Amino acid sequence: MTVHDAWGGAEVLPGAFVTVVYAFLGWLLVFTARVTLRPSVNRNRSPGVRTPATMRSAEHWFAAHRRVARPLRRTGILLAIAAPLPILLGAAFGDPPVIGAVLVLALLVVPYLAYLALLADRAAAAVDRKR
Repeated sequence: MTVHDAWGGAEVLPGAFVTVVYAFLGWLLVFTARVTLRPSVNRNRSPGVRTPATMRSAEHWFAAHRRVARPLRRTGILLAIAAPLPILLGAAFGDPPVIGAVLVLALLVVPYLAYLALLADRAAAAVDRKR
């Protein structure tokens, strides 16, 4: 018995690709949450929320990223934990659940990240109001 037979054949491949993408995106979000708060960060070269308000100054950048660091990190960890789900669904049920998993990512995670960007933008804009 080969690994190909044991895991259901070709149904695993789409799930494996989505699993790798989920794991990478999870790692990228955790990395972004950590690196954006470093004092030595070059905001022009580092990943993060890039809006006109967050790019005004280092003070604006750090205010925005302090606001979203924790939820961004938690989202990344959740994505990394959920990463094996598409490969398991693909092995058990075939391609339709894998397509469903990709749609869940698009319909839940992407709008949530856009919401976090809005929160970061508002936190950066609040810096000007405090002065």
